[in-house]
Amino acid sequence: MLKQLGFYIIILTMFFASCNTQSTSKKINLLDTVSFEQLSKISCEYLKKQQTYCQEKYKIGKYERWDYDQSTGKLIFSSKGLQKVIIDYEEVGSVSLTSNTWLWAWGNSSIEENVKREISLVRSYGIKRGFKNLFNAEWSANIVDGWDMAAISAYILKAKGVYRAPGRDNKLFSFMLFKKITVIDSLPHKKS
Repeated sequence: MLKQLGFYIIILTMFFASCNTQSTSKKINLLDTVSFEQLSKISCEYLKKQQTYCQEKYKIGKYERWDYDQSTGKLIFSSKGLQKVIIDYEEVGSVSLTSNTWLWAWGNSSIEENVKREISLVRSYGIKRGFKNLFNAEWSANIVDGWDMAAISAYILKAKGVYRAPGRDNKLFSFMLFKKITVIDSLPHKKS
């Protein structure tokens, strides 16, 4: 009786292990088999849900001020001199409305390494799948393309959300992935 029970436990363990393997391989196979257009659609749906959640939970976009610091990798939202939300971020890239181009963070020497470590995984995926927009450092683009690259990056890296930061002249827009979000209500904002 104990031998039979042991046999059934082994069989069940092997069955559940195979189910877990199949589930994991389906996730990998999905990214390995989708077209660029399918990836874009899936990614946009993913990002839409993430952005809605961030709006509802963290009120992103409702604060008086935002600042970022590449050296710390922090994106800070504040109101009335108080920091409200601090986000660890990853640079995705930027769209220039002057040159009508997209530039990946990994191809931009003015972006510090500590905020572009993970984005190279998107490039590697692009190389593997032959998706030129994911591995060419710079190419002709508009703001919609910027959002598309941010959505794909968010989906691949499982980011919590994206912030599009405008440049000084509203001709350059940087896209940043939310990695970790911390809510703070009492710290005074450092003015630079």
